[in-house]
Amino acid sequence: MKKKKLLKVGEFARICRTTKDTLLHYDRKGLLKPKYIADNGYRVYGAEQYFDFDLISLLKEGGCTLEEIKKRRSDWEKYGYLDLLKEQVLFLQEKQTRLAHRLSKLKQLVAMTEESVAKPFDMIFFEERRAEIVYFYPVEPDKMLNRETSVECYSDYLLDNLTSGNTVDCPLGYVIPKEYAIGGNYRMCYLFRNIFETEHVNAKEIPCGRYACIFHRGDIDSHIDILNLMIDEISKMKLQILSDVYVYDQMSYILIDTNPDYVAKYIVKIG
Repeated sequence: MKKKKLLKVGEFARICRTTKDTLLHYDRKGLLKPKYIADNGYRVYGAEQYFDFDLISLLKEGGCTLEEIKKRRSDWEKYGYLDLLKEQVLFLQEKQTRLAHRLSKLKQLVAMTEESVAKPFDMIFFEERRAEIVYFYPVEPDKMLNRETSVECYSDYLLDNLTSGNTVDCPLGYVIPKEYAIGGNYRMCYLFRNIFETEHVNAKEIPCGRYACIFHRGDIDSHIDILNLMIDEISKMKLQILSDVYVYDQMSYILIDTNPDYVAKYIVKIG
């Protein structure tokens, strides 16, 4: 049996998974006209026009306006449509990269939150960690000790990433250099975040190895106390501190004005 090649507007809309109104709108815009209009006013489409509709939808979903698609279609002989397709490939590749970054960040936040729920607070535990490539952004340590002024540090960090064209992600946390941590001086000297392959920034490495870790929830004063306790306990175990202290946090103390408490995970390489 010969398959039907001509379709009424309702049938064509169902095949394209769209509506009659959308097809009428495309017709009025001169983007996709029916193959012909019958004497009784019925609009008839050819089955092969599905591919035209599909391409228009693909470009529209990629961010093109209908006006731009129409203009490029009219420039077909000048390869305008080909240029548009190439532009869309680049646009979607960049969008895919951004989404991959965001997905990675969300997964990381989920993992951090799940871990903080599962682990008891204020108890040292040990874990083997893989190397992590990060970006350090210097901040003023005194400002980081105060809720209001710490916001300035995060704003400066954000502006730096925006103006340099780097990935704009919330930092994973902050860094307390080894010499300060050992000396009992809670000085948050850097914010840090992951680096992606496409970025052009000075990379640093959180080295692989065995780490002492502790979770704590409280205000800034109690966090100062817990770091000192952690350093003392490591010393009592006759272990050496081999790295800076990396503090992973959910930034709740920045985002929630009414609650001074926040949860953070402290890690330091030992040997």
